[in-house]
Amino acid sequence: MRQWFGLAVVLCLLALTGARAAPACDPLAVDLTLTPQRTLLYASLKETLKVQAARPERADVVLLGDSLFAGWRTDLPVTFPSTAIYDFAVGGDRVPNVLWRLENTDLSHLRPLAAVLLIGTNDLAAGTPACAVATGIETIVERLRLLWPETPVLVLTIPPRGTDFHSLDDRRLEVNQAVAALGHRFDRVHAVAIDDDAFTCGQYRKPLSAEGTAATRAFCGNYADDNLHFSTAGYAGLGRILQGAVAGALGEGVFR
Repeated sequence: MRQWFGLAVVLCLLALTGARAAPACDPLAVDLTLTPQRTLLYASLKETLKVQAARPERADVVLLGDSLFAGWRTDLPVTFPSTAIYDFAVGGDRVPNVLWRLENTDLSHLRPLAAVLLIGTNDLAAGTPACAVATGIETIVERLRLLWPETPVLVLTIPPRGTDFHSLDDRRLEVNQAVAALGHRFDRVHAVAIDDDAFTCGQYRKPLSAEGTAATRAFCGNYADDNLHFSTAGYAGLGRILQGAVAGALGEGVFR
């Protein structure tokens, strides 16, 4: 009787463990995502060299990511005139490219008050599984924590994109869920949620057709015509999001 009882307990535990276990992420996708790679895009490589050459002696904030941050470079001094911001983002970049730039650019002399990461939309567009993108973002966070142990790291969720702002949504939302959990797993790491509906001017919540698409193209003043990159108004909104996030996380105004 005791043997049967013990066996039943073991089987129950195994059943519970199996129910909780998440599907394994494709090792090939993880390996490709975590392998640092210099960008293969000509325009992005030229931009990478310029960004590396522009490495400052000091910076209050370091931005890391793709074109969603790189497109802000010109307006940053006007938006935040009292903050020294090093925009270390490159258009077209994916997680492997950010990892490569971190390995091949000496940033150890910097002591930023905050590092801000926004990456992943190009990985999703390339077909990378959400679990691999999430693992890649976590790896970048780990590198930043090693590089600047005292620097808070803010990780933004990937914003909506596409004709109806729902392109790649299943995987995008899965990555964002993983990003939201980073703050509970790492010291000095803060997830910053971009409100999908607010940032798309209320377009995101509009009902889709039976085929899962919008009847017409969605328009929002925060986006450029491609519904991927941000407009001047979008960057102004992003600035307010970061100001609020930094004030809430650090209790001080870094973006000024």
